[in-house]
Amino acid sequence: MVKAYVLIKAQVGKEENVLREILGLSVTDEAHKVFGPYDIVAEVRGRDMETLVEIITDKVRKIDGIEDTQSILVIDNEIDMTSTSFMS
Repeated sequence: MVKAYVLIKAQVGKEENVLREILGLSVTDEAHKVFGPYDIVAEVRGRDMETLVEIITDKVRKIDGIEDTQSILVIDNEIDMTSTSFMS
């Protein structure tokens, strides 16, 4: 299991809707509204790195009202990055 924190910048006035959508995803462990350059921080997980990238790209980033995201990979466990297809 791999995990990432996704920092989300939402369109003005759409923060609550984006938060609800993020929390509705089965891959979201937690999500919170925050102050600062981003509006929401979400903790998402996937079974492996490729799945996590697909989740962030195909589910999270396509939520209506999201302007920008920044993903931070959690490295609590050692990860073999060479086994993923996007590290060619």
